[in-house]
Amino acid sequence: MRALLVPCLLAGCAAAADPRVCDPAEGSCDAPTLGAVEGGVADDTWVDTSYEYVTSRTDALAVWLDSFFGTPTSDRESADTVLRLRNELVLDEDDGVDTGVRLRGKIDVPRLDRRLSLVFSEENEEYEEVVPDSAGRNDDVGLQFRLADRGSSRLWVSLGVNNSLDLRTSLRYKHVRALGEDWRLQFGEKLYHKQEEGFGALTRVDLDYLIATDRMVRWTNQVDYGEETAGAEWGSRLSYQIRIDSRQALSYFTSVSGQTDPDYLTRGYGVGVRYRRNVLRPWMFVEVEPAHVWRRDTLGEPREPVWMLTFRLELIEERRNRRGEARRDDARAPVVD
Repeated sequence: MRALLVPCLLAGCAAAADPRVCDPAEGSCDAPTLGAVEGGVADDTWVDTSYEYVTSRTDALAVWLDSFFGTPTSDRESADTVLRLRNELVLDEDDGVDTGVRLRGKIDVPRLDRRLSLVFSEENEEYEEVVPDSAGRNDDVGLQFRLADRGSSRLWVSLGVNNSLDLRTSLRYKHVRALGEDWRLQFGEKLYHKQEEGFGALTRVDLDYLIATDRMVRWTNQVDYGEETAGAEWGSRLSYQIRIDSRQALSYFTSVSGQTDPDYLTRGYGVGVRYRRNVLRPWMFVEVEPAHVWRRDTLGEPREPVWMLTFRLELIEERRNRRGEARRDDARAPVVD
């Protein structure tokens, strides 16, 4: 019997494995599979839980990679409940060792409304996803309500509080458009108000290009402008993402970030690689991410080169574990030569 993650987290234990999902006799447990894509539309696999609007091979691979790596946007936009307990160890050449535990994701509450969800740790995650070494810890919790869903366009409103009981409200819009079979454009706009910081707007654009059925390039650009930001705080990230097989994926990335006030300042450059693998159970993942950054806080100081190494252990609980329901032979899935 599958145990719900939250009670297990409070008790300090991991979720129980479902014998239908993980068969010890086979010697391994299946991770998400991309599923067959025929005529540009994915079949009824777990891919459809993240987007109901999948129109091309680029859509299918991008959704698979976003869900496998556990990006904040894919979790919030998933049609199913998904919770992630992430344990993180960061070794920083300048700042030393830092550890942290974060609970992130969403819980649907269909008894109240099918469009209503309880969300965890939404604050600052968009910026952290684009710019490494940029966001602090947060313990936000709130409610998210889907106002509209037009397939390629969606609109949400959310209301939450942080650990200091400061109120946060936001209105978020996203549009996804396939540009032929190999390109996809995502545009997002978030208007927000923070009790201690005032109003602001976050704009994000993602451009995906499918190189092959198992790899793609993503270019992400983001600008955050608010009453308390240092002018316009911006970030850009270019990543080359590879689906090695159904249990592991790899992402090479480079990023740059900066601000426009009081002076135009490029705060940091960074390069790195992120490797993620499903281990032991369908709900357990490990990551290692070495990176090298060049950063500074003011124009007058020299840019300092810093090595970073991050280890992560993540436990996942989903309302429907489609990794178990969509079991397929790895030979059917795209594999890196």
